Amino acid sequence: MAYWQSAAEDAAMQEEHGFIWDAMLETVDIDLAGRRVLDAGCNRGGFLRLLCARAGIAAGWGYDPAPGAIADARRLAGDLPLTFDATETVPSHWGGFDASFSHEVLYLIHDLGAHAAAIHRALVPGGAYYAVMGVHAGSPGMADWHAENVERLHLPPLYTLDEVIAAFIGAGFEVAASRLRMGFVPVSPHAPSFPSSLEYYYEHKVMLRLARPR
Repeated sequence: MAYWQSAAEDAAMQEEHGFIWDAMLETVDIDLAGRRVLDAGCNRGGFLRLLCARAGIAAGWGYDPAPGAIADARRLAGDLPLTFDATETVPSHWGGFDASFSHEVLYLIHDLGAHAAAIHRALVPGGAYYAVMGVHAGSPGMADWHAENVERLHLPPLYTLDEVIAAFIGAGFEVAASRLRMGFVPVSPHAPSFPSSLEYYYEHKVMLRLARPR
């Protein structure tokens, strides 16, 4: 897995994600209050802190391979019921999660089957993994972006959504998908044009609901 390389980049990226996190909370179909939640690729822990403040989760666990990001996550968590670990996958002693989340993590993973199996093991029966993904082969412009960044970020091949879905079905998940319930989209200096940015967030950035059967 490859991630941003500095705390400054992590902080800037996290600040840009607030409107996406809002859309994620609007889209999920479970009440997160009192739940145990896992964040795969948690970065500096901002989404889990948001879940504590707005969704009333019982406790959250997050992992990320970037030690600097995890150090920041632990510091920023304060007294919140949050646990973090610097690792490439779900720690083997973690489990019993009612829900798991990730945002733009799946396109970084070289072995989707192993990732799916690890999340499946960590969820309780009936639990669900909500994975948001806009970097996929069906998203306009991503083939060019992937070609430009594949070596720098050590990326796997650009997946189609069908390939991602097949990996999770193979691990025993039931799969469904939704557009994000997106509100206003900030004008981003990273987008080639604002109209294409709006289309990306409304049409091509999807939430997969990957449910472990009861």
